[in-house]
Amino acid sequence: MSWMLGAGMGFLRGGPMGAVIGGALQHFLGKKLQQKIRKSLPGLDGEGVFVTCVAVVMTKIAMISGPVKPRSRIIIKNFFKKNLNYSDAELGFIDKVVDETQRVRPDLEPIVSQYCKVCRNHYTSLLLALAYQVALVEGDLTDDVQKELNRLAGFLKLSYELHDSLRDKYCLEALKTPYTILEIPSDATNIEIKNAYRQRVMQYHPDKAAHLGEEQAQEAHLKFLEIMEAYQELERVRGI
Repeated sequence: MSWMLGAGMGFLRGGPMGAVIGGALQHFLGKKLQQKIRKSLPGLDGEGVFVTCVAVVMTKIAMISGPVKPRSRIIIKNFFKKNLNYSDAELGFIDKVVDETQRVRPDLEPIVSQYCKVCRNHYTSLLLALAYQVALVEGDLTDDVQKELNRLAGFLKLSYELHDSLRDKYCLEALKTPYTILEIPSDATNIEIKNAYRQRVMQYHPDKAAHLGEEQAQEAHLKFLEIMEAYQELERVRGI
């Protein structure tokens, strides 16, 4: 196992995973475990890389508020134990991935990109659901954790609707998105988006709020900035 970890965890030090970790992990997994994973999650291009990506992403989410806590580590390992039938010995590798991820602190985006590649863009909702599980183990979501979950959903190219449907399963309130800020549906046309933006900007423009009290004027100003930011995001995403 030490050779596998030395070669296999190298991706954490040098960017996203490559052929080295894939080959090393295939040796470690063995045919029996590979077959169990294929049975549970068919269509993967690399079981070992998939396993590592999941463990790394869940660890990254658990790390946001500090070192990974014992309860978070249990949640991470439970996925492999309950869904992929990992034995206690096989779970030792997951512990190593958690520890190495905490030590190296790799970027999230290339890990998610590699995950999507080996999954052929399947199981994207699964990864976000697992991230929410580990994020919620300690209680309510902080703003920093939610921002990282939103980034993860973006890297996975999940729609706001899919993200919201997943949040609903955890009894969480609906996401605040550029569409909800502009008070329009996500299937609105570009013209409808522009019209909604103009109306909202006029409603909360600083000049219009100048006669209000200081507190109300400040609230209107913050809302104005939020509306502008929402429209700029839709400009970027939709090429308006």
